[in-house]
Amino acid sequence: MENCCNFAVESLFTFYFKNRMKYIKLFIFLVFGLFYVSVIYAQEHSNDEHEHARNEIGVSSGALYAFGHNKWGGGAHIHYFRTLGFHSKLSLGGSFEQAWVDGRHFNLGAGVKYQLFNRLSIATFPGITFFSHKQTDMHDTHEPQNNRFTLHFELVYDLFHLENFHAGMVLDYSLLKSDSHAMIGIHAAFCF
Repeated sequence: MENCCNFAVESLFTFYFKNRMKYIKLFIFLVFGLFYVSVIYAQEHSNDEHEHARNEIGVSSGALYAFGHNKWGGGAHIHYFRTLGFHSKLSLGGSFEQAWVDGRHFNLGAGVKYQLFNRLSIATFPGITFFSHKQTDMHDTHEPQNNRFTLHFELVYDLFHLENFHAGMVLDYSLLKSDSHAMIGIHAAFCF
């Protein structure tokens, strides 16, 4: 009986892990693809350097896919960063994210951003996610979720700069134990 239970648990874990892994592999492929394109672009436009401001307030919005629900929805993200020095590529800041898929959830985080190249940056925000699940059906199988630790990653590529304003594309991934999601969209920021 114990072997049967172990086999069942291992089978369920393998099924769950394999399905999640194909989405994680797609996300990693997209990140490395964007990284490769930006390296080529940076080599061709190396004289396109400009001075970065110390403060940034940015907004991202886009299409969001929730892996736990297997559904598409929308997402929005706002952040603030301050560089550690005038010529530093490292910034510290905070973020607020909202996702709309089968109800909604909010994420508050504090994190760090690193400017990889002139137009490419990566940020990570450890934080707390607050769930607001709407139970629309008596037979709803989703259990109410408590607040959870989350780890949010964001990759931003600026397509253009106008003085203190820049805009481009964003790719982000929020890792939760039960409800991870990825978002692709647009990013705009004001620097001062």
